[in-house]
Amino acid sequence: MPGGGCYRALYSPAWSAASELVAAWLKEAGLLVRRDAVGNVWGRVEGSRGGRAIVTGSHIDTVRGGGALDGALGVVAAVEAVASLVASYGRPTRILECVAICEEEGSRFNTNLWGARAIADRIEPGEVERVRDGDGTSLADAMRAVGLDPAGVAGAVRRDIDAFLELHIEQGPILDEQGPRLGVVTAIAGTAHLEVTVRGQPDHAGAMAMTRRRDALLGASAMALAIAEVAVRMGHPAVATVGTIVVEPAQVNVVPGVARFVIDARHSDPAARADLVNEVTNACKVIARERGLDVDVRAVRDRPPVRLDPRIAEVLRRACAAAGVAPRDMTSGAGHDAQVLAAAAHAGMLFVPSIGGRSHCPDEATAAEDVILGARALATALRELSYQS
Repeated sequence: MPGGGCYRALYSPAWSAASELVAAWLKEAGLLVRRDAVGNVWGRVEGSRGGRAIVTGSHIDTVRGGGALDGALGVVAAVEAVASLVASYGRPTRILECVAICEEEGSRFNTNLWGARAIADRIEPGEVERVRDGDGTSLADAMRAVGLDPAGVAGAVRRDIDAFLELHIEQGPILDEQGPRLGVVTAIAGTAHLEVTVRGQPDHAGAMAMTRRRDALLGASAMALAIAEVAVRMGHPAVATVGTIVVEPAQVNVVPGVARFVIDARHSDPAARADLVNEVTNACKVIARERGLDVDVRAVRDRPPVRLDPRIAEVLRRACAAAGVAPRDMTSGAGHDAQVLAAAAHAGMLFVPSIGGRSHCPDEATAAEDVILGARALATALRELSYQS
């Protein structure tokens, strides 16, 4: 896209092309391929004993101007791992599947983790008709445009998955700066989104004295600084971000009367995350009171922290050891499909380093040897689960 980076938005032409490419890879590997009710692409190898499935994969969509590895690495590694296992060892004992999950990022529609939520039966009533993109296109119409029936979303639900393994880039600097080269994720941070509306008084930018103003944007700016200070004071892994802000009336010669922004607050510990939300809320109220402003703080999203399955973590640790790496146990500050699929299966995640900790940008990169190492460890874990159990 202009300015660099990738953009594969849900149900867009780029997304469709990526889905078709993954399906072609799966067919080439000899897997049984299907597209489910929301567009997740599955490749399956029947196990000699049947039963519940062992699944690996990640998402194929991206943020705007994103990198080449976020999500896509886990999809490509899944195909390669399963194809190599079947080629080397033949039919598995357990059902073994790859999945290219249709959406995780929410970059076109505000539907983060849509594909995983569909699998885990977490789609909200009326969501498919209610949600619209920036151009006003409904999620339902976007589905119809790529040959999917929005009335059939429930058909994507899976209740027969035993384990889900996701290989992903870390998206942070810990493995790259401190090592080792592989990380086993034990928990995924919970995310709270708080919509803050600051109300002051619009006035003429030239005629109203600075000392008499009730400037909503200045108040919001002070709140953004205070919010960051709260997270710094709490310490890692607390994070709090203001990534978007709009003002009214948004005219160069008018003192802003209204400012709206959204706080993204995350922590892996439930109690600490609750404290973080309370503290940033109180910081906004204190600043509003000091500046003679009104403020309203409303929760618009609340995803609790998720502990991943200890048994799968042990399998991944053994796989890393077999690859010659003693892995680091890690908490993920970023959200992932595994956090939703943990409600439907025993879920685990494996991290490889992100060079410089960069992600969600064109500079996102991982050394080729670390990609290979991660894929090898993933294949080893899948072999234990699907051939030896």
